[in-house]
Amino acid sequence: MDDHVHLTRRERQIMDVLYEQGEASVGEVRRALPNAPSYSAVRALMRKLLDKGHASYREEGTRYVYRPVLARNRARRSALQRVVNTFFDGSAADAVVGLLGNERNLTDEELARIRATLEKIKTSKS
Repeated sequence: MDDHVHLTRRERQIMDVLYEQGEASVGEVRRALPNAPSYSAVRALMRKLLDKGHASYREEGTRYVYRPVLARNRARRSALQRVVNTFFDGSAADAVVGLLGNERNLTDEELARIRATLEKIKTSKS
């Protein structure tokens, strides 16, 4: 499901809360949102996310507890692909260079992990 592209800013913010918390009630989502709209507005947005197939819910007593439908790693890949396509003209290499620019000091462990991943990619192409 790559429909995350079609989410509004507020819907994306709600999905971010659900991914961060794993699951949450409307009240919990509302408390986590910046400049949160009314409880009714958040409930209506949750309904839209249900209708679009991005969230599901379970009943817990008198409240509904919502969770994302798409696994976090699939959502992460989809979001990264959107960023690469939008800001780096589809070039994963340019995105990596952009992320690893001078702004960030990488630890030796992080560099080793990056090297190992690059080596794995290189050997799998051989």
